[in-house]
Amino acid sequence: MSHHPWRAFRALTHFTLQHAALPDGILGCTNFDTGVVTLALGIDQAERRCTIAHETEHIRRGWSPCTAREECSIDRTVARRLIDIHDLGEALAWASCEDEAADELWVDIHMLRARLAGLHPAERGYLKRRLESA
Repeated sequence: MSHHPWRAFRALTHFTLQHAALPDGILGCTNFDTGVVTLALGIDQAERRCTIAHETEHIRRGWSPCTAREECSIDRTVARRLIDIHDLGEALAWASCEDEAADELWVDIHMLRARLAGLHPAERGYLKRRLESA
């Protein structure tokens, strides 16, 4: 069963969503004091999907300082939920670039890269075999 990030966010009834201008490079943020998740204006559908999944994972984990290590851990967790290994293999087999693979997987390039960076050795083996047969 595929992960539905918007459904997961809706289940968090103590948080609301808003859209607002955010600093460059910031696609979303969560304010635990006010219970508001903010998504940046102007981001595309895949970015919204990935960002709401990322912010939902922040909420699930509870407040913590936003360190590079925490952000990386969240990205890898979310990427694993959003990108099935078999779907990843198929997208990589036919795509000519990261953009095409990300579009096929309905994620942004950042999330695609997080999934690739967090592959389990067995997943690497699967992808190697899948891509050799392409």
